[in-house]
Amino acid sequence: MSSLTPITLPSSAPFPLIVSSILVRPGDTIPKHKTILKYKYWDYQDDPNSKEEVPPKIRVECIGSFESPVQGQVLAVAVSLNQEILHQGQQICTIVEPCTHTVQYGGLCALCGKAVEDEKDYTGYSYDDRATISMSHDNTGLKISLDEATKIEQSTTDRLAEEKKLILVVDLDQTVIHATVDPTVGEWQRDPSNPNYPFVKDVKSFCLEEEVVAPPGWTGPRYAPTKCWYYVKVRPGLPEFLEEISKLYELHIYTMATRNYALSIAKIIDPDAKYFGDRILSRDESGSLTHKNLKRLFPVDQSMVVIIDDRGDVWQWESNLIKVVPYDFFVGTGDINSSFLPKKNGQLTGPMKKRKSIARLEQELEKEEQKTSPKDETDTSPDASSPVDRILELAGGEDNTNLLIEQSITRNQSIEQQQHDRPLAKLQEQLHNQHHNGTHLDSNSRSSSPGSSDKEDEEDEEDEDENLLYDDDNELFSLNKALVNIHSEYYKILEKGIVTNPQFRPDLTRIVPQMKSNCLKGVTILFSGIIPLGVNINSADIVIWCKQFGVEVVNEVFPEVTHVVCRDSANGPGPTFKARVARKLLPNAKIVNPDWLFACLSTWSKVDEKDYLISQNQPEDWKVNQKDIEKYQKAVERKLEKNVVGATTIETAPFEQYDFEDANQEVDDFLADISDDEDPDDDVVDGVDEEDEEDKTTSTSVDSFIKDAYKAKRPRIDDELDDELDESPTNGTHKKQKVEEPVAIVEDLDELEKELLDGFDDLEEE
Repeated sequence: MSSLTPITLPSSAPFPLIVSSILVRPGDTIPKHKTILKYKYWDYQDDPNSKEEVPPKIRVECIGSFESPVQGQVLAVAVSLNQEILHQGQQICTIVEPCTHTVQYGGLCALCGKAVEDEKDYTGYSYDDRATISMSHDNTGLKISLDEATKIEQSTTDRLAEEKKLILVVDLDQTVIHATVDPTVGEWQRDPSNPNYPFVKDVKSFCLEEEVVAPPGWTGPRYAPTKCWYYVKVRPGLPEFLEEISKLYELHIYTMATRNYALSIAKIIDPDAKYFGDRILSRDESGSLTHKNLKRLFPVDQSMVVIIDDRGDVWQWESNLIKVVPYDFFVGTGDINSSFLPKKNGQLTGPMKKRKSIARLEQELEKEEQKTSPKDETDTSPDASSPVDRILELAGGEDNTNLLIEQSITRNQSIEQQQHDRPLAKLQEQLHNQHHNGTHLDSNSRSSSPGSSDKEDEEDEEDEDENLLYDDDNELFSLNKALVNIHSEYYKILEKGIVTNPQFRPDLTRIVPQMKSNCLKGVTILFSGIIPLGVNINSADIVIWCKQFGVEVVNEVFPEVTHVVCRDSANGPGPTFKARVARKLLPNAKIVNPDWLFACLSTWSKVDEKDYLISQNQPEDWKVNQKDIEKYQKAVERKLEKNVVGATTIETAPFEQYDFEDANQEVDDFLADISDDEDPDDDVVDGVDEEDEEDKTTSTSVDSFIKDAYKAKRPRIDDELDDELDESPTNGTHKKQKVEEPVAIVEDLDELEKELLDGFDDLEEE
């Protein structure tokens, strides 16, 4: 496969230079390293005749030569004798090569068989550089040039268009399956009397021999490989999903797991290789530990590709990504292949379990994980950061051997910990104790109060089931509809476009975002008690996901809010302050639990809220002091005036303009300073006007707030302190308790008090 190759001087040549002789002519057949031309140049050297301690520099004429970096026949010479060449890029000649080695495999040219590894020399040319693109799904080392990749993708595009298909890239863990290494699953499978048996009897399992990674610097004997059993639950409806979607899409697997693991999962979900074939890309050959990139499979053209994955961050929220609700069957085990990915501690990733007892167990488990997760904000040394942090800092860290070894060790430790801790067994025991001790709710629960509805009572009775595991997931049904609609839209646009341009091809990177953008247009959401402290609202996954569907997201009670999304207060400390303010000021806004939002995102439509409304059967929980509302509104307005250029009113300022990362703390200070001693009724309580009671608020409440605020900055050791500081659920059912201040923190309060009281000056003006 001959090709014309232009030859230029490398950047290492001593420019400027003058051609002194030309040693080849058109038609000459030359080997590699044949001298093409000689040249002269000038350099400055120490004067050899000088007797000075520091000899002066003198200009010296030097000579050099340039050899051909390739073999072939000289077609043309592009320079002349005595020509001055000032910089690189000047073409010297053109050579017809017998083979350009554009397809390479295992260090050999797949076209001519020549060895192409380690061919790079002083000329700067390398045969290896001519085939830099890995398009194969395995790690065989097959690489091709950009030109070859373009030809292959064009051929693929034409073939798919003829078959009326698109390409679907499928993630594995928590997208189409959920896996665990907890041996409890195997024990339950062998015990038909176990309440979880009906839900695990169809769980698949396999064993992998895995190499034990030695610590960096280890010089001892090689560790013996270990055997690890994996238990895999297939997402409900997956066989039907693959059967239907494979008619419209060519399917590829792309996973952060190892290749052996990916192949084992593929045998479970596609035993006959009918759907995926050998199109399986794993972490071992993807080129990155922390991110996925479509260019690894489709380096030139991604216009026919759709991605489904439970995590958007690993794709940098690619425009043709469909984020799915994570499949979380094995309660409390998470994703066993995400130990090297950023954690989502505290972030809402999926619907709450419909069974209240399981939802409570998950909440308690989440709180425990947050308390026990290693955090040392005072240690900023490089050694203090985790392998995950350092891999991210190094943009993946793929070439850092020690870091890769450390990451592998971390993953192995995570798996060993799950095997040892047996989270499923522990949660099952806690569920059993809840039922048999007659305490189905925690100490803060109010769902058993006389105000509970018949429907809630029925749900509580149904919740008496002893089984921890339950499977009512229907995500793939909704996903199937979305993918069918995308396929239909693509080919509808294609048919219209080729009428005027036969070469026209639609682009899914534009079609998918456009289809999403109008699904929830007109919905404005206030998240209350959902996004953890310290997480920038604009970088939270749930916010990014919502915005893709046309949702506006705000973090204050603005008139345009249509939905307040907060956790159901029936099993917790009560409605947050913002939720109570929204209920008072925005009677038409729907106050819903997060499951409503996930239902909308899954179905690409605005779902009826009636089954997701937050219970308001206990009116005393929802009362809010009118004076607190007014203070809150003033604080928000001041905040906007300071942070929004040109914003005249709260109603007209778009959320995207707000700089809520600014040091301004008026709203937060106010919310934390709401006095629990004030009666929660609105304007008049028991016939006593609230204005008459205003003087009863003393500086003690401010002092108490200072101490509480300081406490909130310390590691949280109390369940109620896990709520956001700016959404303290202060209401009639939560009376202020005396704060016992540790002696050790008294000295630190002076500075904090001064800082926070500065923010109170504006609030006390009125």
